[in-house]
Amino acid sequence: MSHFIRHIFIILLLIGLFTGCAAPAAMATPTVALTATIVPTAPPAPTIQPGDSERTLTINGQERTYLLHIPPGLDKGHPVSVVLIFHELEASAEDVSLLAHFDDIADKNGFIVGYPNGLGGSWNAGGCCRYAVEKNIDEIAFVRQILSDLGTVASLDPKRVYAAGFSNGGMLSYRLACEMSDTFAAIASVSGDLFYSPCQPQQSISVIQVHGLADTIVPYNGGKGTYLPNVIFPPVEQGITTWVQLDGCPSSAKVESEGTIFTHYIYAPCKAGTAVELYTFNSGGHEWPSKYVWPASQAIWDFLAAHPKP
Repeated sequence: MSHFIRHIFIILLLIGLFTGCAAPAAMATPTVALTATIVPTAPPAPTIQPGDSERTLTINGQERTYLLHIPPGLDKGHPVSVVLIFHELEASAEDVSLLAHFDDIADKNGFIVGYPNGLGGSWNAGGCCRYAVEKNIDEIAFVRQILSDLGTVASLDPKRVYAAGFSNGGMLSYRLACEMSDTFAAIASVSGDLFYSPCQPQQSISVIQVHGLADTIVPYNGGKGTYLPNVIFPPVEQGITTWVQLDGCPSSAKVESEGTIFTHYIYAPCKAGTAVELYTFNSGGHEWPSKYVWPASQAIWDFLAAHPKP
């Protein structure tokens, strides 16, 4: 083999060797599809529009009104407590709302407050007072219609419907306890009295009374008052004794005192988890004790909230 041919042969051989031994082309990296699991987010729960409003109803051909306070953040689908608060004689829903300051408590505790207006500034509590008694106003129909109307606004908790009232309004609260014990879980009376007779509740109901010993308008010991001289008021303790018996409470109270300000009487335990309580203010007159003297409204709410229907 000639020298030239030998070189050609070697070059071809080397090309073949390099070609055969070359590193294989880099393998393509497989593409991995990344998929994210999407968890559907539940829509926010519908809330009740908060704020204050006046609502109008027609009862037996008469136009009746009440003020409504709805705190912020209430879930429309969650049952909510409601407190109806009744004003004193010759007053209004707005007056008692400013007096009791229950809106603030409602905002902190998440419940609805209604302030009904009586006809002629009065309530038919059975034996008192004035226009509402003279015209035999059907307060029970009015209250039932209020609760029905509230049911179109919110989902009411049937175990947590409460009533409270000042003076004539407290007397009406007692009447509601007598006639609507199937609806109300507990009531509160401030400077009021039990007038309605006979009181024959279908169910046990909790009662709290707040009264000044120096009250001359609705005297603690009963008799004639200075504002309605033609009305004979029964003693406050008589009403308490009636409810102690109706609720099957112990006949003797547990007594707690707060210095010289008030004395607190507790009759419990009673039937169906109810209780009867009485606060007497040693020097208090015809008043709804303010938060600066003693937080009556907060104590009332604490009592109501602690005594739902079973």
